[in-house]
Amino acid sequence: MGQTLRELLPVELLGRVLGEVGRVLPGIGASAWAQVSSAERVAVLADAEETAAREWPVLLARDFARYQREGDRTTYETPYFARRRRIVLSALAALLTGDDRWIADVVDGVWLVCDEATWTIPAHAWAAIARGEPLPRPGDRDLDLFCAETGGLLALVDHLLGSVLDQPTRRRIAAEVDRRVLTPFLEVRDWRWLVGFTNNWNPWIHSNVTACALLVEPDPVRRAQLVGLVVEGLDVFLDSYPDDGGCDEGASYWTRAGGSLGDTLVLLYDATSGQLDGFGHPKLRPITSYLPAMHIDDRWYVNFADCPAQLADPSTAYPLYRLGVHTDEPNARQHARVIRRHDEPLVPQIPSLLRVVGALLEPGLTADEEVAGNKNVYLPQTEVVVTRTDDLLLAWKGGHNDESHNHNDVGTFVLAKYGVPRVIDLGVGTYTRQTFSPDRYQIFTTQSDYHNLPRINGFSQQFGRSYHATGMTAAGLDLAQAYPPEAGIRSWRRSLSPTEVTDTWDLDDDPTELVWHLLLNGHPVHECNTIVVDDLTITYEGEVQVDLEPIALDDPKLSDVWGPEVTRAVLTARPALLNRTGAITMTFA
Repeated sequence: MGQTLRELLPVELLGRVLGEVGRVLPGIGASAWAQVSSAERVAVLADAEETAAREWPVLLARDFARYQREGDRTTYETPYFARRRRIVLSALAALLTGDDRWIADVVDGVWLVCDEATWTIPAHAWAAIARGEPLPRPGDRDLDLFCAETGGLLALVDHLLGSVLDQPTRRRIAAEVDRRVLTPFLEVRDWRWLVGFTNNWNPWIHSNVTACALLVEPDPVRRAQLVGLVVEGLDVFLDSYPDDGGCDEGASYWTRAGGSLGDTLVLLYDATSGQLDGFGHPKLRPITSYLPAMHIDDRWYVNFADCPAQLADPSTAYPLYRLGVHTDEPNARQHARVIRRHDEPLVPQIPSLLRVVGALLEPGLTADEEVAGNKNVYLPQTEVVVTRTDDLLLAWKGGHNDESHNHNDVGTFVLAKYGVPRVIDLGVGTYTRQTFSPDRYQIFTTQSDYHNLPRINGFSQQFGRSYHATGMTAAGLDLAQAYPPEAGIRSWRRSLSPTEVTDTWDLDDDPTELVWHLLLNGHPVHECNTIVVDDLTITYEGEVQVDLEPIALDDPKLSDVWGPEVTRAVLTARPALLNRTGAITMTFA
């Protein structure tokens, strides 16, 4: 689809303009921090004070080993990310106040992190996992998301606070970033995230490698070599990305897919006063348009697969805004402002110092502009449709059952009324070893019976790329190929609009069983041929038995979004509907 990133950023240009280190985030001095609003200043400092009042989190070998031994990721990851969040908060407090105690706290955090045996989280410690060992060994090279993110964090700390950091700390940062990030990135070129699969890992890691190269690497030749490999790697990502700009991982993962691509391009652009401008890539504008197109209202987004239904990280506003500026996409710019105004803490649990600083200091995030608003969206390569009326939003997906962060969910839909999802996609619970293992599809949230889909002749959808939608249009799709041949389906056409979903089928024989599932958010009540879910009324035409099954949500990653319970409506066909051909319609009002 036209020009590549390598053509926009050729090797000879990189070598010519990357001669100086430390030019990222130009113009950030005392005067810039003095412009931070008093409300923002108070909120950040209060968060920093509360965090610094606690002891520094301790990382234990036994907790690292829990992943291999028990499948537990959370026990180690919680203090791991808490350390990094504290460094970000204390760095911001130092920049806002100039107080020596915050600088000392940053230095404490930097040395703690530099003393860690690995910057890789246990689930990504591939060398140890391959050996069947619960702990890493010295010399393991596992450049994962958070090893790279840690390198980027320390590089930015050095860049922003270098004038007040002692030389041993600065030298330690440079040495550890080189040893753990830059040298492995140069010397190992068959990373799984580069050649084995292509998703948000690619731009997320490359964005942090870029920060490390620009801010820490002193050799201009090596710096240009590093950035050249980043550009090559991002072309791998962009080549795999659909022309429609859709992210099959969903809105929250877009923040680290398209969003991290934006981070990288911003770093290169700002570090060279616009001489390295990759924003002209033809896929950048559709990628930028994706996130606002998926917005429902407030924190709610259209979600499929592992994607949660809420996005609440205000710092995401910065890369989205910059992408909107450089691609001339006003909806993206305005949506960035909406995100920035969320009242959650500016520094999220997995923080990016680049984004937080950008969100604090970017003046364009405070000035509104008139935009047309989101319209109906059809992404033909991603196979996602979003349709809207004044009070209803209906979105559905086609695709296949081997997508990134996949669920067996071809043909599922979500429906929102007055900006709140009522017929929903649950998303996924807290990650464990099982989440990305051969046993993934034993997790109920990944199964088609826990999406808004039918079970046909006792068969649910199956995992694999061969299980896919056919005949996808902006008005519907055929689900037959998403089920195994044993289900005996000639065709199963699902037609969808904001007010109606109709399934029309043609089977080999009269079915033994037809069951439809709806996941509901609210307090559903069944009366006659209607299910009322708070402000939404679902009317069905067809002979079915309806059972409302409560599903308790004990996992905080789910309950934080949906509350303690959702409901699965199970609509089972009565004998009069068990015919070889037939149809059923659900109407929403």
